[in-house]
Formats: sequence, C-alpha cells, structure tokens
Amino acid sequence: MRIKNVLTALFIVVCFSASLFAQTSAGELKFKSADNHGLNLSPLKLKSNSSKVKLMQKPTKKIYFVPGGKIGMFFLQGDYHGNQLISVEAFGKYVGEGFWAEISIPFRFKTSPAMTDIGLDVNVMYPFLGKSNKSEVDPFVGGGLGLHFIGRDRDDPNKSSVAARGGLGLNLIAGAVFFKNYDFNIILELKYFNYLREFDELRYHGIGLNVGATFPR
Repeated sequence: MRIKNVLTALFIVVCFSASLFAQTSAGELKFKSADNHGLNLSPLKLKSNSSKVKLMQKPTKKIYFVPGGKIGMFFLQGDYHGNQLISVEAFGKYVGEGFWAEISIPFRFKTSPAMTDIGLDVNVMYPFLGKSNKSEVDPFVGGGLGLHFIGRDRDDPNKSSVAARGGLGLNLIAGAVFFKNYDFNIILELKYFNYLREFDELRYHGIGLNVGATFPR
C-alpha cells in the first residue's frame, strides 16, 4: 500500500512538471508561468559574438611628412679657402618606401667681411643598407639641386661695395639617421655644395658639417 502511494505521488509530480515545460515543433523550449507568458530558452538561437571581435593593430607608418632643422658649419674651399660660415637650415622631410626627399631652406652667413648664402634646395636620400638594416642607425647618401642667392662685401675699392648673384647649386650628401623607425630623428650629415656659376669672378663651393633633428608631429 505504501509503495502504491509513492508511485501515485511520483506520477503526479511528473505530470505537473510536464505541464510546466512544453517542447515546440521548432525544437525550442519555453518556460511557462501561471499566466502562460514564457521565456524562450532555445539553444538554437544563442549566437556567439566572438566572430565579430577583431584584433586592431595600428600599422607601422611607411609614408609620412615631418619638419625639422639643422645647424652646423660650412667651410669654403678653392678661391674662398679659409672662410667659414655658420649654417642654419629649416627643412621638411617626406619619407617614402626606400628613400626620402627633403625640401630645405639653408642660410649660411659670416661677418667681417660679411657674406651670406640663402637657398631653396630639393634633395633625395637613399639608405644604402636597405631593409637588411635592423638597427636604429641608418646611413645614407644623396644629392640634389637648389636655387641660391649669394652676397658679400668687397674689399676692392675699384668696385661696388657689395657683390650679389643668384644661380643653381649642386648638393652631394652623406650621413646617418638615428632612431630611423620614428618620426623623431637625429641627423648627422656631411654636405658638399658647388655653386654652378662664377660668383664675383671666383668659384664658390665648400663642405658643410651639420647636425639636425626632425620634430614630432
């Protein structure tokens, strides 16, 4: 009699549970409350958002433009041998794949007797070690042309007191860039400049030694 009562109670519990959970034809399970409002628990409609997660990494800059400045000394050769000029230069550096270009405004000057040289140069540089160079120091060679205006005080009393002339000049450059993988660089360069016209019946050319830096944007 006791076993019969237990079986009867178990049957009632099973029937009551079945009345609370109903399986739909789409294979979805709905939890039903007394007022017949349910919560959809279908595992078929649970989707993961993991496919929408993407690893975002800022690419390394390959091409960019950055300004900079240089300072140094310019040592005249040949007809003006023994004269040294202070050199100040502002430039913009455009970095591309395997080269960089420079648009610069060099200004060289000295006093007693006064002499000035101001120009607008366009130079192209090539890091000759290429992609095989894994260090932060990048040696380079390059060159370019520019338009220069030169003036100086004359010592000859038989001529006008000031000589001035404009013309093209040639640059040949060798040096090294430090911290090459950043837009902030330290630059050390040796520059040969040759004025392609006579200046006051003399040849104007020389060698400059400059140190400079690009400015972070």
